Amino acid sequence: MKIRVLTIIGFFLFSSFTAFGVNVNFYGHLVPITTASIEHIKAPYTINKSTVDYSVRRLQRADHSRLLTEIQVVSDYYKLDDLGTVMLVQKVVRGISNNRKTQSLLKYHLLHELGYDVRLTYTASSISCFGRLEHKPTSSVYIIVNGKRYTNLDFRDLNVKGRRLLYKQYSQKDKTIRFTGKPPSINAHKKRRSFRWIFQGKLFEIEAVNNLSYTAYLNDLPQFNLGNEYVRAEASEEFQQSVIEPLRSYIGEMHSNEQKANFLLNFVQSTSGYKTDDEQYGREKYNYPEETMANAYSDCEDKTLLLAYLYKELLNFESVILHFKRDKHVCLGVKLPNRSNSYSFTYNDEAYMVCEPTGKGYKVGRTAIALGRVSEVIELY
Repeated sequence: MKIRVLTIIGFFLFSSFTAFGVNVNFYGHLVPITTASIEHIKAPYTINKSTVDYSVRRLQRADHSRLLTEIQVVSDYYKLDDLGTVMLVQKVVRGISNNRKTQSLLKYHLLHELGYDVRLTYTASSISCFGRLEHKPTSSVYIIVNGKRYTNLDFRDLNVKGRRLLYKQYSQKDKTIRFTGKPPSINAHKKRRSFRWIFQGKLFEIEAVNNLSYTAYLNDLPQFNLGNEYVRAEASEEFQQSVIEPLRSYIGEMHSNEQKANFLLNFVQSTSGYKTDDEQYGREKYNYPEETMANAYSDCEDKTLLLAYLYKELLNFESVILHFKRDKHVCLGVKLPNRSNSYSFTYNDEAYMVCEPTGKGYKVGRTAIALGRVSEVIELY
C-alpha cells in the first residue's frame, strides 16, 4: 500500500510540472499542485448577493476533479486529519492569489467539493469561509446556522465588524472538520537542542531533535480553550525518540512514584526561561508540549501542559490544571497512586498532589500560591 501511495503521488507531482499550477510549501515540503481549472476565478470587485452568486456558479461549472484528487492524495500521503486538510487547502489558495477575498471564495468551493460542511459569508468589503469544527476554538469568529456552529477558517481573522450575509448554497455537505491530535508525517525542518539539568545531585542530559515542521504546523492550528486538546495531541517521531524514550530510560532506574514525579517536574522547570505571552507574541497563546520543548521561553500554561503530557505519557498519571485567576497563574495537580494519607487536595473524591512547573526548586506538594486561591479546576483526562 505504501508503494502504491508513493507511486500515485509521484505521478501527480511529475504531471504538475507539465501543467499550470503552484508549488505549495507545506511546512518545508514542496508540493506542486495543478491549479489551471481554478486560477482564472477571482472574487468580485463589488460584493453583493448577485456578484458572489455569479463567482460561485463559475466555480461550479469548471472541472476541478484533478485538483481535488491531488489535494486528497497529498492529504493522505502526509496523513493529515480534517483540520490538516483545511490548512493544506489554505496554502493552496494562498499560492493561487494574494487577495484574501479570492482565497476565501476558492477555499469555500474546494472544501465544499471535498465534502466538508462549510458556509460562505460576505460583507460589503469581505468574503469569508466558515466551517463546522468538531471542537470549538476559543478567540474565534463564529456564526450559528440552523443550530450549528461554524468557525471562520481564517483562524487569525478576528474581525466581527460589519453586517455579515450568508450565501445561500445549492447543496449541503455534512462532514465536520475533525482534529484528531495525530501528527502529520512532516519533518522537512529539524533542529537539535541540548537539555542538561541536575536532580538529586546527579547530572542528566538529553539531545532533543525538534521537528520544526510539526511545531510550525501546531502554531497554525486554531486556539482552543486551555484543556485537553493540548495534551491529547500526539508527539512526532522525533520527539518520541529524542525526548520521551531517554526520559523513560532515566525514570526506569527509579523506584518510587514520588521520585519519578519529582524528576519530571525538575526537568520541566529546567527546560526554558520565562516570558509572558504578551512579551513573546503580543497575545494570549497556549503552546502544545512539543512547541514548549522547542521554544527558548515559555509561561506557566505551557509548562503545566508539558508536565501533564509527560506524566500521562511516561507514568500514566492523570492530572488537572489549577487556575489561580486573581494571580494570573496556573499549575498542575497530579493524581499520584497510593497517596490517600498524604496529599495536597481532593477533587471529585480523588487525592491530588500539587506541582509547580514554572518556578525552579519546587518539589511535588509545594507551590508558591496558597491552594485556597484556586478559582477553577480544569480537567485534562
